[in-house]
Amino acid sequence: MRSSGLLISAVLLLAALPQVGLAKSPEVWLERMHDALSSLNYHGEFSYYHGGELSSLQLAHAVVDGVRHERLVHLNGAPREVIRIGNRVTCVLHPGDRLLDLDESIPAGPFAQAYARSLEGLPRGYRVSLGSEDRIAGRDTVQVRIEPAAGDRYGFRLWLDRETALLLRSELLDTAGRPLEIFQFVRIEIGAPIDPALLEEPADDDLVKYDLAFEDAELAGGERLVHWEASWLPEGFEMAAADVRRAASQQEGVANMVFSDGLASFSVFLEPAPRGAALTHTARHGATIAVMRRVQAELPEPWRVTVVGEVPEETAARVAEHIRPLAAVE
Repeated sequence: MRSSGLLISAVLLLAALPQVGLAKSPEVWLERMHDALSSLNYHGEFSYYHGGELSSLQLAHAVVDGVRHERLVHLNGAPREVIRIGNRVTCVLHPGDRLLDLDESIPAGPFAQAYARSLEGLPRGYRVSLGSEDRIAGRDTVQVRIEPAAGDRYGFRLWLDRETALLLRSELLDTAGRPLEIFQFVRIEIGAPIDPALLEEPADDDLVKYDLAFEDAELAGGERLVHWEASWLPEGFEMAAADVRRAASQQEGVANMVFSDGLASFSVFLEPAPRGAALTHTARHGATIAVMRRVQAELPEPWRVTVVGEVPEETAARVAEHIRPLAAVE
């Protein structure tokens, strides 16, 4: 009986050893998650709840000769794909898709990025802690809670694979702690070689393909370019990019600035106000808010600013009110 008791104790001790990983700090888990998203091979299906709609998507990710390859396929709704090779991202749509027309959707980029948030260290303005354990897609997970210190941005709950730290579920929370969007893998394989066919771009000639890439800020054809600045930003936010973006259906460019605190982000789009278009408008789709305003500055012609991102409406509106031109050049 004594030997049996020692054996049971030893088995219990061995069973407890994997739990040692849970003693890691939440900051360490976030660093491991960032590395896992970019360095591991994985593929599976996930659900994405956003704006009252539930979508199913397939994701394959692999590192080939040191280069990231990724393919995201929408399994319901309009057939859409996103193909990534290194820093090049290509959108694949069917003719007639409304996302081809910038006039039909606010220029925020058409695809959800919940599966690929970049968390390289914890940004200022947040508190982080470990939550309860759970199982996602049949795998044991560690929960990380990220809470904003102020009400000018949203919080997160993340479920990371206990073995690899890969993100398996995330919730974006409003200022009252209610989920605005939910991403969760329902099936996933991690670490196994990826079938090259899962990463290939479709070959149908009828499909519409264009790069989701910024162009050089120097516009061709004598177009007028205005340099802009934000005279107010939430604490910790900095400009991450400033370029000119072109919609697939338009010739003229739209000036774009992207601001981020390292976790949350929003985009600012600036363009001459179309004749007869409303200059004040607010729209919401799930966690994404879009605030459109007239630029409050003396300019030869009216300009329109649109702030789009996953931030509270009050934050987006205040940013829009503080966009100013630096200079106008031909």
